[in-house]
Amino acid sequence: YEVFRRRVRAGLINWNRQTTGASSRLPFGGIGHSGNHRPSGFYAIDYCSYPVASLEQPTIVTPAACPGLAE
Repeated sequence: YEVFRRRVRAGLINWNRQTTGASSRLPFGGIGHSGNHRPSGFYAIDYCSYPVASLEQPTIVTPAACPGLAE
């Protein structure tokens, strides 16, 4: 472990410890070899969510069959 720790280019490593509660000041995600090739922080919401579009209408329109459930 000590040899690995001295040579690795990583922002955060843990040995037999959880990563929950890690400092947000340490790099995570990132575009290096230890990251997931996505910059994190401010833009994390962009790759951790799915965009959804909604359409508002003045009246309720009920489809004849539920989309995705019709045979």
